[in-house]
Amino acid sequence: MNPCPNEILLQIFEFACDDDGSMGRALSLVSRRFSNLSQEYKFQSIAVMGLARVVPLAAILKRLPERNRRIRHLFLSSTGQTAPDTSLCVLKELNYDETWGAFSELMQLVAPTIITCHIVLHTARLVNLVPVSCPNLQSLTLDGPFPTLPHVYQAAYLPSLRSLTFSSFTNYPVCLFDDIATQAPRLQKLAFYPSQACRNLANDLSLALGTPSAASLPTSESCEYTVPVCTPALPDTLKDITVQPGTCVDPSLRNAYCLRSVQGLMRRKLLYMQKQEKRRRVHCIPPGPQLSVSNSFTTWLERP
Repeated sequence: MNPCPNEILLQIFEFACDDDGSMGRALSLVSRRFSNLSQEYKFQSIAVMGLARVVPLAAILKRLPERNRRIRHLFLSSTGQTAPDTSLCVLKELNYDETWGAFSELMQLVAPTIITCHIVLHTARLVNLVPVSCPNLQSLTLDGPFPTLPHVYQAAYLPSLRSLTFSSFTNYPVCLFDDIATQAPRLQKLAFYPSQACRNLANDLSLALGTPSAASLPTSESCEYTVPVCTPALPDTLKDITVQPGTCVDPSLRNAYCLRSVQGLMRRKLLYMQKQEKRRRVHCIPPGPQLSVSNSFTTWLERP
């Protein structure tokens, strides 16, 4: 490929560096010419497994000229794919504030160019979405628990965000839908994959959409009900909502019956909302297996 013009090689490198960063590292070993030409695309798509690697990566990116720091696709997991126990030990040794500070610094560095971002955190985030504004971010997936009490930051603005997915959570803050509305005003797709059924998610989602909720259904004592007047909180651009009423319940659990009951109630509310919502497509999908880091990573690699 030595006779190949640089312009053609640059186009090849741009398409080739679309994995977890392995291709960029491999190009550096081919020749000095390839290493120099591929500088702009080496970090175009990267995966970070383990929070202990966030600090070194941020240090590397800070040393690069802005032209060579065009990260478009980022996957970040607090644990590794194959050795979660070791990663969790490292996680416990790290100071939470320092860890979040390193993560925020990394997001600050990638914010100008990031297009897709998938974050898997096994500890609660400090914000509902991301800590910094990302003008070009189009797809965001957040695996892990929400903050118990979101910190008061200047709200990140995500004007280009079209797809937002939350998964592997058991509860959520009351300000979630307001945050989505103000930070992602052009959102088109929204998905929830909780690790277990959430008792109030269907009702809160109905209120945010301005849809009559199943909570207003008549009871056996009364055959009449009034539909509450709601002010939609989510943007009008939102047209596709997917919700899973938790993962499959392990029948060996002592509270399996209670979990199934809550799951069944959530499913009925979602199906009711699916019938009532005329402006948007609401999908209630069957419970599935618990998501793993490996599955999340594969999904990120298979992005369109």
